[in-house]
Amino acid sequence: MTRRPLFAALLLLPVAFSACRSDTFDGGPSMVAYRERMIAEAAQPAARPAPREWRHPVEPRVRAAQNEDAAGTQVQAASAQNSDGTPQSAGATTAPAERSALPTAVPAERPAADEILSEIPDPVASEPAFAARAEEIRRSTREERIHFVYDRVVARANEYLAMVARPVRRELSLAECIQRTLQNNYAIRAESYNPAISETRMVQAEAAFDAAFFLDAGHNNLDRPYPPIAATNQSDGWSMEAGVRKLLPTGMTASASARQGRNYVDGIDGDSTPFNPSYSTTFIAQLRQPLLRGFGLDYNRRNITLARIGRDASMRQFEGRLRDTLLDAERAYWRLAQARRTVAILSESVAQNWVTYQDFESLQRYKATPVQLNNARARYEQRYVTLLEAIKNVRDAEDRLKNLMNDAEFPLSRDVEIVPTEALFTLPIVLDHFGEVRQALDRRSEIAQARLGIERSRVESAAAKNETLPQLDLSFDYQVEGLEDDSGNSFDNATMNRFRSYTVGVQFSQPFGNRAARARLRESQLRESQSIVELQRITDAVVEEVNVAIRTLALRYSQIPPQLASARAAALNLRALQTRAETVDPAYLETELNAVEQLANARQNLLGVITDYTITLVELERAKGTLLDYNNVSIADAPPR
Repeated sequence: MTRRPLFAALLLLPVAFSACRSDTFDGGPSMVAYRERMIAEAAQPAARPAPREWRHPVEPRVRAAQNEDAAGTQVQAASAQNSDGTPQSAGATTAPAERSALPTAVPAERPAADEILSEIPDPVASEPAFAARAEEIRRSTREERIHFVYDRVVARANEYLAMVARPVRRELSLAECIQRTLQNNYAIRAESYNPAISETRMVQAEAAFDAAFFLDAGHNNLDRPYPPIAATNQSDGWSMEAGVRKLLPTGMTASASARQGRNYVDGIDGDSTPFNPSYSTTFIAQLRQPLLRGFGLDYNRRNITLARIGRDASMRQFEGRLRDTLLDAERAYWRLAQARRTVAILSESVAQNWVTYQDFESLQRYKATPVQLNNARARYEQRYVTLLEAIKNVRDAEDRLKNLMNDAEFPLSRDVEIVPTEALFTLPIVLDHFGEVRQALDRRSEIAQARLGIERSRVESAAAKNETLPQLDLSFDYQVEGLEDDSGNSFDNATMNRFRSYTVGVQFSQPFGNRAARARLRESQLRESQSIVELQRITDAVVEEVNVAIRTLALRYSQIPPQLASARAAALNLRALQTRAETVDPAYLETELNAVEQLANARQNLLGVITDYTITLVELERAKGTLLDYNNVSIADAPPR
C-alpha cells in the first residue's frame, strides 16, 4: 500500500496523530483515562516517528469487571483504580519499551488545553472565564468606561445563562455515561437476546442426532369370507412394538425394536394349528445407509454448521450494535457539551448586543437616528432568537443522551440539567495510515459477518451438490422370532435365537432431468458468488470509512491553531476598538456590533472544530472496529475470532 500526500502532511504537523494499534489495544475505562494516560506519556521524552517508518506495536489487551445483561451476553467495563485514584486497567501489561503507547511531546509554543478551552467555557465555568476576561481588560486598558461596559455585559450574560439552569443538576462523566448506556440501553438489551436465540437453534440442529424412543400399538378385528363357501372367518388380534431409532452422522438410520402380538382365528380347529390364540415375539434390527445422495458427515451435519455460523454472525451483529450504540452515546455526550458551550458564547454576544442597543437608545436624542436605532435593535433581537434556539438545542441534546442511556435516574419525563464534566479533546495523536486500515480489516464485525456469509453459502452449495446425486440406499433388516401359546413362552422362544431371518436390499431413484436439484445447486452457487462480491464491497467501504476518518482527523487538528488565532484576533480587535474609541457615536457602535458578532462567530467555529476533532477520534476507533477496546469494553461468552 503506497503512501498518499496526506502522510507527508501528517508528518509536518506540529505534532502528529495517535500511535497505531494492531490486534490489541490498551485503553482506559473512558476517554478521560485515555486522555490522562496520553498526558502522562506526553510529559516524558518521546521521539517523533521518523519519516517513512511504518511500525505496528502490539499493545496489551484490557479486560475488566463484568455486567451481565438480560439475555446472558455479558459486557465488561473497567472500574479498578490505582492508589492515587486514577483508573487502572485490569489485566493490562506494559507496552513495548521501544515506542511510547500513544502520545508525542507537545511543542512548547502550542497553547495548553485549558488555555484553548477558556475561549469556549461551559455555562457552569463561565463565571471564572468572564472574570479572567475582565481582568485581562483591566490590564490592557485603564478606561473605566470599557470596564463598566464589560461589567454590564457579564451581568446580562449571567441572566441569559440562568435560562439554561434547572432546579435539578446532575454532573455526568463520559465513563458514567458509557456505563449507564451499556447497562440500560434498550437497543443493546434487545440485540443481546439474539446470540442466546442462535444458541438454541444450534442445540436444535444437534438434537437431530439424538436417539428417539418409539412405541406403536394396534388392534385389529377381521371378518372375511372364506372359500369355497361364504363361511365366516373371523380373527381378532393386537400388536405392540417398542424400540429406539437414531440418525447417525454418516446419514445411516439405525433402529432396534421388539414386537409382540396376539392373534385369534375363529373357525380353525386345533388339528390345523396347535396355538389358537397364538402369541408371537419378534426382535428387529434395521439399518438404512445412503450411498450417494445424503451420504457423508458434511451433508448430514450441515444444519449444525449453519447454526454455528448463525450464532457467530449473531454475536458479530451484537458487537456491531454495541459499537454503534456506544458511538451514538459518545457523540451525543460531546454534542451536548458543544450545545452548552454555544449557549455560553451566544450569551456573552447577545449581552454585548443588548448593551450596544442600550447605548444607541441613550444617544437617540443627540446623535442616533431612528434607522440606526432600529438596526441595532433588529440585530439584538435576531441574536436573542439565536440564543433561544441554542437553549432549545441544549434541551434536545439532553433528551437525545437520556434516550440512549435509558437510565431510570435520567428519565425523559424529568427536567434534569445534565452537565458533561469531560473536557473536549485538543491533544495531538500519531496515526499510521496503513496500520489503521489493516486493523480495521482485522477487527470490523461487518467484515467478519460477510466472511461468515461466504462460509454459509459454501456449506449450502456443498449440500445442494450432494442432492443432485441419485438416491442409492443400502438396507439391511434382521429379525429373530418366537411363537407360542402365551406371551411369556413366545418371548422365551425368541430369545433362543432359533428362527432368524434377514433381508438385504438396494433402493435406487432418480428424477428425470433432475431439474429441481440442479436449480438449487445453481442458486446456491450464485449466492456464494454474491456473498464474495458483498465481502469486497464491505471491505472497500471499511477502507473508505477509515480513510475519511483519518483525513477528517488531520483536517480538524490542523484547523485548531488558525481558528484559535482567529478567535483571539477577534477578541483583540474588539478590545482595541473599544480602547481607541474617543467618542461613543453611532458609527462606533455599529463597528462594535460587527466586531462582537465576528468574535462570537470565531468562537463558535473554534468550538465546532474542537468538537468535531473529539468526535472524529471516536469515529476513527469505530471505523477500525476497536471502539470497544478504546472504551475498555469486552463481550463475555464471545466466540473466538
